[in-house]
Amino acid sequence: MCHLAHVLADSGTKLQFADDPPTADVASTGGPGSLSTLLCPLHLRNLGFAVPKLGVPGRPAGGIDVLGQLRDFKVELCEAEIREVMQSCGYAHFLAGPEFSPLDAALFRFRQSRGAQNIPSLAVASILAKKIASGVRYAGLDVRVARHGNFGADIDTARDAAKNFCVAANEAGISAVACLTDARTPNQPYLGRGEALLALELLFEGKADPWLMEHHDLCRLLAAHVAALDPKLKADGRQARSAFQSNIEAQGSSREAFEEKVHQISTAPRRDLIAEKEGFLVIDLEVLRGAFVDANRQEASETRFPDRIGLILRRRPGAYVERGDILASVRGDETTWAHWGDDISASLKVTAAPVSTPKLESIVHA
Repeated sequence: MCHLAHVLADSGTKLQFADDPPTADVASTGGPGSLSTLLCPLHLRNLGFAVPKLGVPGRPAGGIDVLGQLRDFKVELCEAEIREVMQSCGYAHFLAGPEFSPLDAALFRFRQSRGAQNIPSLAVASILAKKIASGVRYAGLDVRVARHGNFGADIDTARDAAKNFCVAANEAGISAVACLTDARTPNQPYLGRGEALLALELLFEGKADPWLMEHHDLCRLLAAHVAALDPKLKADGRQARSAFQSNIEAQGSSREAFEEKVHQISTAPRRDLIAEKEGFLVIDLEVLRGAFVDANRQEASETRFPDRIGLILRRRPGAYVERGDILASVRGDETTWAHWGDDISASLKVTAAPVSTPKLESIVHA
């Protein structure tokens, strides 16, 4: 896996940075409902790290394609531009492609086209290649454990893959830590590229609800585990909002563009999904993810990172709901709803006895 990661990284430019400040990043194994690739870089900056973040688009929403929703935000940077952004704000978030890990980007597209994203050994090599190419010294990994997870469907398989990542990273001279998180249900209520920006604004403004705040604290914890790899490092007092604003300005966008996009998302018409009976709310993330991915297929859009659909969960998975309760609010035009509304509605189920719910690890029968 380490050898393959080097081959992928060697296919393009490899960055190197000075050790003061040290470089770090937190990657993820993919899956809907987490903001870790957006929030963790901001907390790493608060902890004093420099963050060169090389990424690929998410399905349905990853860090780089969420930032790509901002007017004039430059997602592709050459080496000189990356160094300029890093010098300006200490954090650059850029897309894998022709210059950086082009072979990895090609392999990732091929894996997506063949439904082969969930092969742990290839996922390990792909993630590690991006850390090597971007000059990261300390790496964190959010291993999202679920049936749709790229590191395995269960915790034992995911733990083995996480161990392989850390060992392979060590072979490559990168200190790494992997944290297994439960991705069977959404980690927070804002799903979609635009909704992720709305979630960031609520956190920056101190208006986040407890569910979103819990996820924010988890992302802060992931960054803290990376910081523990370098005990000499001390926090430099930055705030997440300041780190975010400095980055988007350094990459061509602005605070005004962010506020404009957030306003557009927050005021967009939404369709409420209503509970038709009482019971426990169950969310089928695979069905929901499929609807988002299909709706936002790039080849059917004039924009690079389409954002045709978004969803805000109004109740948590596992919550007991009454008939008539609002379960979620969906953003999407009539055409989008006509194509994918049934799948979105079907992904939110109310049942008498769900198979699993958050904080209930397992159910055992004789």
